[in-house]
Amino acid sequence: MSGDLATMDQEQHSPVRPGRTWFSKFRRNYFGTPISSAISILLIALVVATGPAVLRWLVLDATFTGTAAACRENGGPCWAFIGAKLNLILFGAYPDEQLWRPVLFLSTVAAIGVYGYMFPRRQTKVLLAWLLSLLLGMALMRGGFLGLAPVDNARWGGLPVTIIVTIAGLAGAFPLGVLLMLGSASKNIAIQIPCKAYIDVVRGIPAITLVFMTFAIIPLLTPQEFIADKLLRASTGLMLLTAAYFAEALRGALEALPKGQDEAGKSLGFRYWKRQRLIILPQVIGNSLQPIANISIAFVKNTSLLIIIGLFDLLGAARSSLFDGDWQGFYRELYLFVGAIYLVICLFMDAYVTSMERERKERISR
Repeated sequence: MSGDLATMDQEQHSPVRPGRTWFSKFRRNYFGTPISSAISILLIALVVATGPAVLRWLVLDATFTGTAAACRENGGPCWAFIGAKLNLILFGAYPDEQLWRPVLFLSTVAAIGVYGYMFPRRQTKVLLAWLLSLLLGMALMRGGFLGLAPVDNARWGGLPVTIIVTIAGLAGAFPLGVLLMLGSASKNIAIQIPCKAYIDVVRGIPAITLVFMTFAIIPLLTPQEFIADKLLRASTGLMLLTAAYFAEALRGALEALPKGQDEAGKSLGFRYWKRQRLIILPQVIGNSLQPIANISIAFVKNTSLLIIIGLFDLLGAARSSLFDGDWQGFYRELYLFVGAIYLVICLFMDAYVTSMERERKERISR
């Protein structure tokens, strides 16, 4: 009897083998059902069949240094083209001697993103940091103070423009989306109908049309001395579009919220805006994190539309690098490189929101 008790005690206190735990999770996630097993086997077969050829084309047959003539002679992918045009792809026509300014801005944004991912509880401070990074980026890119040489925004381009438009557009779209959501759920017809009409109409307009309309119509409605520059007008167009999608995503979460939440706030004597701020909106936003992430990712990809109004975002600046006659024809390498950058940004945004969602669930479970 004592031997059995000793054995049980040893089993209870013996550490769990991480390899066995990892393998069980892997088997459960990818081979837990016949359908998931079949899909996993097909994907593995696809990787085995195409992987060696893709690896050979990407790496073994590639030219990493040299001239365009050497790339054409070798016949494989020309990653030397990316190295030769890297500054133009990432920063557009920004002066080479001032590139430390956009680099500093991008480094700041990356640091804030990593901090927000690692500490999801501190999103209020992180949100303020995002807004300050936007002001810092605009100031650094523009210059004209503290001895910084002024740089016209016509020379801005590449990744900094994509990041600036994304932060500015999302910072404006989300509050507007919240107001539209509250307006569409209002019992006041004078507020409800315009908000619903805005959401339905704007969501039915293609993004490229709305960006062009915003860019072309704002100068007609604004006095000449108050006309905003291209960057602000482009951010406004994408902001108006994204706000409608935010409003619809939030409205779904609002309708799923039990009505007793609002009634409990009324019983405590809270007025409308206090109920929204303390009770309703935290739950609505928390339950909408994944749709918010999806809309934000779509916003990042929609910044590629800025080229139609003469702004060279990441994709526009990359395409301009093909105008060099010596390097023409290497578009596959270019689009793979730019696509990888967009993929990293979008994957990080998804992981960022997932960390917030995980922290929220842990807080509720306590």
